[in-house]
Amino acid sequence: HNLPVKQPPLSDKCWLHREQPVPNQPYVIISQTAIQQIDAHSSSNLRSELGGALLGKAYRYEDKTFVEIRATLPAVSPDHGPIHFTFGADTWSQLQRDRAEQYPDLDIIGWFHTHPALGVFYSSDDVVVHSAAFTLPWHVGLVVDPVSKEIGLFGWINGQLAPFSGCYELLDQFSDPVIPWRVVRTAVWYDDSHEFGTEPNSGVYMPGNQLPSLLGISPRFGLLVGAFGVLLSFILLLGWIVPLSTQVGQLENVVLTMSNPALAASNAAACPDSRLRILSPLTGTSVNVGDTITILGSANYPDAARYQLEIRPAGVESWALLSTKRWNANLGQLGQWDTTNYQAGSYELRLKAVDRNNVRLNESEMCQISLDLRP
Repeated sequence: HNLPVKQPPLSDKCWLHREQPVPNQPYVIISQTAIQQIDAHSSSNLRSELGGALLGKAYRYEDKTFVEIRATLPAVSPDHGPIHFTFGADTWSQLQRDRAEQYPDLDIIGWFHTHPALGVFYSSDDVVVHSAAFTLPWHVGLVVDPVSKEIGLFGWINGQLAPFSGCYELLDQFSDPVIPWRVVRTAVWYDDSHEFGTEPNSGVYMPGNQLPSLLGISPRFGLLVGAFGVLLSFILLLGWIVPLSTQVGQLENVVLTMSNPALAASNAAACPDSRLRILSPLTGTSVNVGDTITILGSANYPDAARYQLEIRPAGVESWALLSTKRWNANLGQLGQWDTTNYQAGSYELRLKAVDRNNVRLNESEMCQISLDLRP
C-alpha cells in the first residue's frame, strides 16, 4: 500500500495524550473538530451503544505511518443496544453517501463506538468487525465510555489487533487541549470468555463501580440474599440467550457484506469459499519470530467432522498440523500459531474441512494464505 509522504505537525501543533506509540504502531492524530463531534454523539445516549465512521488521511514520514482523524460521521443504526452496536448494510451505504457529500476529500480510515458504563476494551464482536471491514494497516478503531469519560484506540500492530499506547490531539482550533476523556490502554478480547461481567485473565481494565460490601448481616439473611441471587442469575441468563444469538447472526451477515470489497484482492481470493475463510491475519502479513498469531475466520462446512489448520515453509511439499477445531466457528477464533520455534522465512497456512478419518472433504475448497516470519 503506497501512502503519500507528508511531514506531520507533531512539533508545534499537537498534544500527546498518554504515551508515545510503541514500535510499528501508527501515530494517531485527532483534530479538535473530530473530538467535539465524537463527544457530542457519544453523549447523546448513555443507555445504548452508538457509533460511526472516522474520516481523515493516512500518510508516511521517514519510517513511520501517520493517521489523521479530521472528522467523523455518526451512524444511524436500528441494531444497537446496551451491549452491542452493529453497522447494518443500509447504515454502511448511508455512511459512504454522507462522506461523498460532506467530506469528499477525506477517506474512511476507521470506526468508533461507545461502551456506556462498560469500560474501554475491544470485545470479540469488535475484533470481528475490525478484522473483516478495516483491514488496512492504518485502519484504527476508537472506543469511548462516555460515563467514565475514558477513551482507547485499537489497530494493527505486526499483523495483530492490539491496543494503542496513546494519541496526539491536533490543536487546530484552540491552543490548549479540549479532549474530555482520559486516554487508556487496555486489551483486545479474541473470544467471549471475558464478556458479560466475568473476570478477565488478560489484564483488561474494568470500571471501578462495584457494589459496597455488606457488613453486619445475619447468616440467615445472607442465605436468603444468596438464593435470590441464584434465581436472578438464572432469569437473566434466559433473558440473554435469545438476543445474544440473534446479535451474532446479524453480525455475521453484516460483516460478510462489508468484508467482500475489502478482501477481494487478498484473503477472499485465497479463500474462495466463505464457509472456509481466514480473515486475519491477511495473506502477505509479516510477523516477528516469537509472536503468537491468533487466526480468525469462519469454519462452517456441511458434513465436516472437524477443521484443521496446517503450516509449511514455502516451497516444502509436506504440511504440518498446527491445530484442530471440532466445532463450527462463525467469524471466530480458528486457532493460534506460536512462532517461537520456527525459523525466519516465508510460510504457507491453510484451513481445510475433514471427515472423521481426517480426510479432506472432496467437494470442499481449501483456504490457503502466505505469511512471512521476520527474525
